[in-house]
Amino acid sequence: MLNKAKPLGRLVLSLAIALAFGYGFYGFFTYALPLSKDNFREARTSLVADQTEILLNGAAKAYDEGKLDDAARVLELQLEKLIDKSGRYNRLDRWKLERTYFLLGKIYHKQEKFDKAIQNYEDTLRMNPDHLPAKYNLEMIQAQGGKGGGQPDKGKIQHKI
Repeated sequence: MLNKAKPLGRLVLSLAIALAFGYGFYGFFTYALPLSKDNFREARTSLVADQTEILLNGAAKAYDEGKLDDAARVLELQLEKLIDKSGRYNRLDRWKLERTYFLLGKIYHKQEKFDKAIQNYEDTLRMNPDHLPAKYNLEMIQAQGGKGGGQPDKGKIQHKI
């Protein structure tokens, strides 16, 4: 009996490994590769797709292309999906919320909507108190009195993040 169990166990293990690799290859070719090429439409059709990640990447690309209103609209809709009406969210989505808030902060900062930028940077810091780019950008707005176009303090170098 023991002699027959060994080959059967190896067969089951081999099948499990083959399935895991197959799943990994499927995810790579149907989700990760299209996402890396900014082919969001194709990535969304994958069975392993993270729809929030796709939207966040699309919004980041729109931001980079200067389509700030489009990016903000996508991110605001994403917040509605991530946070329920009572203000609760899934703890597994914490990093998604952090990234969404930070991107919104950057968009509003660039649009000189400083009250909204401050709120989103503060929300980012509530999700992750160690988020250095959010801290820096928030301090820059506050140093300029909540207004754009001001000069940073002497001796400080202004960086874009």
